[in-house]
Amino acid sequence: MIVWLNGPSGVGKVTLAAHLCRREPRARVFDPEVIDRLLKRTVGLVRRGDYQDLPAWRAATVAAAARQARGAEPLVVPMTVLRRRHITDILGALRNRGHDVRHVLLDASPDVLIERVEADESLDADGWRLEDLGTYLTARRDLRELGAVVDTDDLEPGEVADEVQRLLHTWRPNVH
Repeated sequence: MIVWLNGPSGVGKVTLAAHLCRREPRARVFDPEVIDRLLKRTVGLVRRGDYQDLPAWRAATVAAAARQARGAEPLVVPMTVLRRRHITDILGALRNRGHDVRHVLLDASPDVLIERVEADESLDADGWRLEDLGTYLTARRDLRELGAVVDTDDLEPGEVADEVQRLLHTWRPNVH
């Protein structure tokens, strides 16, 4: 199974992925941003923010995720993809390769997201992460239709992991 964790910057995708990997013994994380870095080095055509528009990035992401999913249960992909066409193309291509793919949108209110981004001293809170908030709010309704939605406003990271782990057990009823 591939679990695609989607949502805006600052919602907790990477933190959730780490929690799930500690809880699920065969879980692994795949970060598609490594494809962006590879394309920048080898092709040199990628500018910040536009790599998801490249068919080469989407195709490479599908191929790499499909390969990484072998032996992982689940493969956790914490990656923001806000264009519905792009995320449906990626998820559909993975399903066409025979993978059970689940989309989980981690959601939060704008005020909570701004608070989280501004509190995170490890990244440029005044830069692209806040700019992406408007893009997320525009895409939010479409993304909510693609699968499970977990509202993270009032949840601690461990509680978000509890919610997603419950979803995993629903999707894999024979797992304890």
